Amino acid sequence: MPPKRRRPSELPQTVETWGLLATRLRAWIAVAGQLAQRPFLVLALDLDHDRILYHNLLEQPPTSEDVERALAEAMTKPARGSGKPRRPTTVRLADPELAQALAPALERVGVAGEAGPLPELEAAVRLLEEHLRGDQPEHPSLLSVPGATPEMVGSLFAAAAGFYRAAPWVQLNNGQTFALQAPAGSGPRWIASVMGNGGMEYGLAVYQSWAAFEKAFAGVGDPRELLSGQLAVWYGGPEILPFDEFEAAERYGWDVAGSQAYPMPVLMITPERLDRPSAGQLRWLEAALRAIPQLVQGHLRPAAAGEYQPFETTLSVTTAEGPVAVQAAYPGGQLSLEQQPVYSDDWEWDADESDDEPPAFDRRAMEGMLAQLGLDIGAEEAITDPKLRKAQALMYKAWEEANPAKRLSYAHRALATSPDCADAYLLLAEEEADSRARAAELYQQGVAAGERALGPAFFQENSGHFWGLLETRPYMRAREGLAQTLWSLGRRDEAATHYRALLALNPDDNQGSRYALLNLLLELERYADAAALLKQYKDNMAEWRYTGALLAFRKSGRGPGSDRRLKAALKQNPLVPAYLTGKKRLPGKLPPYYGYGDEAEAIHYAHRYLAHWRRTPGAVEWLAGLSS
Repeated sequence: MPPKRRRPSELPQTVETWGLLATRLRAWIAVAGQLAQRPFLVLALDLDHDRILYHNLLEQPPTSEDVERALAEAMTKPARGSGKPRRPTTVRLADPELAQALAPALERVGVAGEAGPLPELEAAVRLLEEHLRGDQPEHPSLLSVPGATPEMVGSLFAAAAGFYRAAPWVQLNNGQTFALQAPAGSGPRWIASVMGNGGMEYGLAVYQSWAAFEKAFAGVGDPRELLSGQLAVWYGGPEILPFDEFEAAERYGWDVAGSQAYPMPVLMITPERLDRPSAGQLRWLEAALRAIPQLVQGHLRPAAAGEYQPFETTLSVTTAEGPVAVQAAYPGGQLSLEQQPVYSDDWEWDADESDDEPPAFDRRAMEGMLAQLGLDIGAEEAITDPKLRKAQALMYKAWEEANPAKRLSYAHRALATSPDCADAYLLLAEEEADSRARAAELYQQGVAAGERALGPAFFQENSGHFWGLLETRPYMRAREGLAQTLWSLGRRDEAATHYRALLALNPDDNQGSRYALLNLLLELERYADAAALLKQYKDNMAEWRYTGALLAFRKSGRGPGSDRRLKAALKQNPLVPAYLTGKKRLPGKLPPYYGYGDEAEAIHYAHRYLAHWRRTPGAVEWLAGLSS
């Protein structure tokens, strides 16, 4: 039978001074699936021998009863290596009020209590906090900005909360901007871009000029120069704030729209260095945060699908400084999409590959082996033109080549051999084009080359089972690349025509054109055509299931039919709703692969369709209700 633990008053007393500290850590601890928390630490230390007697983390502020229990634990069952159970002669507490509250309990066990500084414990806590924070810098509070007052910062928080609740990212993507001047008639117009349409980062980015925004949007130039002087308000959990600012928000009761809607106004110096805006910049941000929801609600008028009519107006908003007139224009400028760089989907992937790993195998290289295998077993040569056959052989080598310069060299040699080599134009569009316009031109040349190489009769005879014939694939790839690039240029009707043509040539859809076309049809607001496409293909992936449910809801609202479709989608992948309803935020990079019903599929679906769900009134609420 284990010995009975003695009470503190029964323990031997030694001539020692103990220190006890109860404090809230300046560090956030995140548990998977839960909100980050700043725990409270209760720490007891033998000050004479520098030994930790007791430590515990609490979610709530410790009461005097909690601290009394902690002291009893330190006496009756001290931490391993800190000595035998005993009573000290003195306990020193950093908090005078806590010392006063514990005085009767200490007196009952014959221990003197005192209030006084505990530099040893405070140093230990600082080391623990630094360890928990890692390399994350601690930014200064907005209240440290010269001229900023609690009333001024509180008003900014209220403006940020109103902005978040208005959710202007539902209507706007980050390329649709406002030019704002506040107060009207003074200073330059700054370009305001709403973040959040993609569901990854929420907030407001502000640029000093249209040229600065256009360069940043295109990613052209030195990031240090592009970001220098940029203002932003980011939203996130409470851990996004400096500790002093978070404590001030609690103390003053500043308005926050939700657990992931704490605003963090910053001034970009470099990609690695952030500062806090000046008082004047904070006033400008408050005016912008109050003006933009009014502009979205009262002045945006639809033009083409997903676009809005230009306008200029002046409106009045109420800030901490009183009424402020804001002059606004939409759009803030005209993006030259043709001169934007060419991006592939790879930049969004989180492949988690090191530089030492070999490059991914290009599946197009297999086609050369398949063609040779066919010849070896007696098949006829698919490409009858000897020059084109030689050019295509060069491209098979290009697909196998890891060195980018050599790949381009093969492509140029192939075109010099035969101008009908579609794959050569394709590679140049992917890897040499310096703008989207140039890429579209090269893809179009590839399509024309493929048409010449195959000939009109070939299309008539083989339409319906393309792709199964190796000689069609360069043409099919070039046409798919053209469709994607036209979409990125805003030429969406043309892109849809190309995707439909690809499906007509190859209904089995080895390229996955139906997925791109479905998304594009929703963007074009051709909902009947999208529903017909869903019916044409029996597909059980999340993209088909959830989009089918969304279209049913758009057509008829909630009812047995739409509910049945959504329940089937939830059964196929129950992880999608968390990303569509905002319970989970989309990661900054997409997973490189996804499978049936897994979380990566949920992330990819929400990345492509989040805006469509949000723009359907009541759809997200319907989804949340049935999935809860």
